[in-house]
Amino acid sequence: MTEENLKDCDIIFYCKDCEEVVETNRVGKKYVYTCKKCGTKNVAFGTKKSITAFFRLDEPKPGEKKSVPVK
Repeated sequence: MTEENLKDCDIIFYCKDCEEVVETNRVGKKYVYTCKKCGTKNVAFGTKKSITAFFRLDEPKPGEKKSVPVK
């Protein structure tokens, strides 16, 4: 495996209310996590690759302009 694949395989947590990748607290012994930022249990977790693809984190939100680096 390359270093790039290892980074895509890292587990991340995405808060659906904050709409960003966040740190979490685990609730009991279940697969339930709370967001440290807003405190809700509306948290999804998965690999970096799967979360960015499912929630379309690389795409700009409606109304935002895609930033293009100037050369």
